[in-house]
Amino acid sequence: MLESRQHLTFLNLIYFVVVLDTFSHMCMYCAVGEILTTQCDRIHYAIYFNEWYTLNARNTRDLVLLMLRTSKPLYLNFGKLFPLTMGTFCSLLKTSAGYISVLLTTRSQSKF
Repeated sequence: MLESRQHLTFLNLIYFVVVLDTFSHMCMYCAVGEILTTQCDRIHYAIYFNEWYTLNARNTRDLVLLMLRTSKPLYLNFGKLFPLTMGTFCSLLKTSAGYISVLLTTRSQSKF
C-alpha cells in the first residue's frame, strides 16, 4: 500500500489500529512479567543477604523455605509456552520485522 501510493481506506486503518493495539498489549504484558521476575529476584537476594542464621528456629525455617521458593524466578507465562519478558517482546519484534522484510522483498522482486 505504501509503495503503490494508494489511499488509506477505512479497513486498512482498522487493520493498522488492531496490529498496533496487539503489539502495545504484548509490550505491557511483557513489561509486567519483567517487573514480576525482577521483584522475585530482589526478594531472593534480600533474604539471602539477611542474617537469617541468627534468628530463632521457626523464623529461620520460614526464611529458608522462602529462599528455596524464590531461587527459581517467577514468570508470567503465555499459555505455558514461553515467559513474558522484555527479551521475549524484543524477539517478537525482531521476528516480525524479519517477516515483513521478506514479504516486501518478495513482493518488490515479483514486479520486475
